[in-house]
Amino acid sequence: MQMAILAMLCGVLLVQHSDTLPNSLLLGAIAALATALRIAGRPRHRPTQALLGVAIALVAGMLYTTLRAQSRVDDLLAPALDTQTLALTGQVVGLPQRSGAGVRFGFRPEPASVPLPAQLAVSWYPARGDAQPVPAFGPGQRLTLTLRLRRHHSNFNPGGFDYAGWQFARGVGGGAYVRGGALVPGGTRGPGERIDAVRDRIRARIATLLDPPTAALVTAMAVGDQGGIDAAQWHILRATGTAHLVAISGLHVSIVAGLAGVLAGGLWRRIPALALRLPAQRAAICAAALAALAYATLAGFGVPVTRAVLMVLIASAALLCARRLPARHVLVLALGGVVIYDPWAVLAAGFWLSFGAVAALVLVLAGRREAPSRVGGLVRAQWGISLVTAPLLLSLFGAVSLVAPLANLVAIPLVTVAVVPWVLGGVLSGTDGPILLAGAVLAQAMDVLEIAAGWSWASWSHGEAPQVLVALAVAGGVWLLLPHATPLRILGALAMVPMLLWVPARPPVGHFEATVIDVGQGLAVHVRTHHHDLLYDTGRTYYRGGDAGERIVVPYLRATATRQLDMLVLSHGDNDHVGGAISVVGALPVVRRVAGEGVDGAGLALDGQCAAGTTWTWSGVAFAWLHPPAGARLTRDNNRSCVLHVRGAGGSLLLPGDIESGIEATLVSAGAVPSSTVVVAPHHGSKSSSSRSFIAAVGASQVVFASGRGNPFGHPVEAVVARWAASGARTWRTDRDGAVHFSFDADRVRAAALAPVRRRYWHGVP
Repeated sequence: MQMAILAMLCGVLLVQHSDTLPNSLLLGAIAALATALRIAGRPRHRPTQALLGVAIALVAGMLYTTLRAQSRVDDLLAPALDTQTLALTGQVVGLPQRSGAGVRFGFRPEPASVPLPAQLAVSWYPARGDAQPVPAFGPGQRLTLTLRLRRHHSNFNPGGFDYAGWQFARGVGGGAYVRGGALVPGGTRGPGERIDAVRDRIRARIATLLDPPTAALVTAMAVGDQGGIDAAQWHILRATGTAHLVAISGLHVSIVAGLAGVLAGGLWRRIPALALRLPAQRAAICAAALAALAYATLAGFGVPVTRAVLMVLIASAALLCARRLPARHVLVLALGGVVIYDPWAVLAAGFWLSFGAVAALVLVLAGRREAPSRVGGLVRAQWGISLVTAPLLLSLFGAVSLVAPLANLVAIPLVTVAVVPWVLGGVLSGTDGPILLAGAVLAQAMDVLEIAAGWSWASWSHGEAPQVLVALAVAGGVWLLLPHATPLRILGALAMVPMLLWVPARPPVGHFEATVIDVGQGLAVHVRTHHHDLLYDTGRTYYRGGDAGERIVVPYLRATATRQLDMLVLSHGDNDHVGGAISVVGALPVVRRVAGEGVDGAGLALDGQCAAGTTWTWSGVAFAWLHPPAGARLTRDNNRSCVLHVRGAGGSLLLPGDIESGIEATLVSAGAVPSSTVVVAPHHGSKSSSSRSFIAAVGASQVVFASGRGNPFGHPVEAVVARWAASGARTWRTDRDGAVHFSFDADRVRAAALAPVRRRYWHGVP
């Protein structure tokens, strides 16, 4: 059974990491044939029969996932409806998330004249200059909305977040912005909406009792809603490895189940009539299982919660049947249940971290002859969890907390005793005192964690190591947790060394690499030599909060093991080029900050301006500013762009920023446009740039258009793309190809796009 479940998991993983869905008819035929052979007992060789059973489970996992996935793919917003505006009536799904003056929520449209997804992710913000606030509404309410529909898209970058995949895994088929809307009276609420309404009332009650930062943390523990936790709080929790304490997980479910079991068992024993009908121990088991299920319902059934509830239910069923299952069997059965319930759970970091942590606990604590003390058991548990999850954290997030074992030694008992029971007690009893007490304890704990997060050695970042090294490191951690009598346990430590020592190879002296990062509508280019790193622009600030520096550029730099920028260039003052600068500077050291004329540094102190004629050399690679001239006073911001030329042994790169055709003509007539192997198209491929004379002077063999999918400016313009293609240049587009990487070797330039490697079946046709 265990091998079959693990084989089924492998089948699910194969489908979820495919760019196209397998043929379900072929999979069904293979599964039917293998099953018939096994039933017929051919071949009769027992090991072959066992292998055949594993193969059946593998194909069954693939077939099941394919059928489920095809249903969701069919539910995606049709390409023809992308950017279309429709008037729709429907129902609010889940808990609306307020952010400033706006609100984000799930929306289930009622049947319309065109096929629509079962659920949309909707954002409703007041129009610019509109004083009318967004109306208040809750789960299950009906709305009539004028929606601008959009398909979900992802940016493809090393270390990047797959937004489209995240929404697909949640069953959300598309997104929309509200152009206008109103509440609609009437309508009915199903069981799900009624539960969400209860969760919403609990959230509102907590918000009236506590200050916003503390209320957000308490709400997350009470009803699983993390939407109110701000970026600063997440930074503290992640830097100290305590984020699991506010994301309802196995710990919280175990606390609730344990408390319910103890209370029910104690009360049951004191009522003889009940104890005679059902033993108190069985009553306690039933109460624990029901409490875990009720709490999971209130929390929304996330992956860790589902895993914990299934483990409680499986263990409870075994005990009620007078059977004692080994902990590893319970864990594997729970894994199978989670994958069947949600085949997309394997895409979530919480899946691997949750099962990895519990597997470590099983290895450390189960089956030991000696019973460790409570403190010793907690220390041993933290040690085991750290060994197994550290490689996963480095792979998934690019960093691991070094203070996590110490922080959790204090935080876990504190949350177990002084926070979760009081939060739930206040919620269930309707009294304010327990919630206020839990909030006060949690606020003090966050103050202490903030100090720990500020330590210079609190966390350690690491590049995006190859998956084979990650798997080897996890296996090494597991091997170290085996009993002391296990031979050659030192091999476990040795297996972890390759990942810890791995760093991406840098170009040799005289060569360089450049990556045009996929930041949507904007620009960010990373240039790397043997010893130095330069970042040219940082992407934009988003109108509704956040910026590309925080969400895209910094994760990319961490994934590529970039620990310092020797130069940050802000080419000119447009938001789509400098909007992410503050986030980048706040995330890693920057030696020198250079900007174009008139750039205020986005609030940052600058070390100088780019000026034509300035040159320098890093590791045998020549850098030169071509524009603007020193002391120039240009009226148009685009024409103030810093134009940078980089030349190595195998080729050269031209970064012209957003200069327009007038500046292009000036540079060409002055002979200041050197031939270049690769060029980033000026102004994202706008019709006001890329003149024929400029294209001829550059003579590039490859050109990159940095633009966002469906951007309102129409970049890149088709005529401009055709103009570059006619010159013989191979064209790349970040909106289609994702991040584009160029390696300037001794004899040639190698180019590679990330989207073809990272694209999955839910992304659709590029």
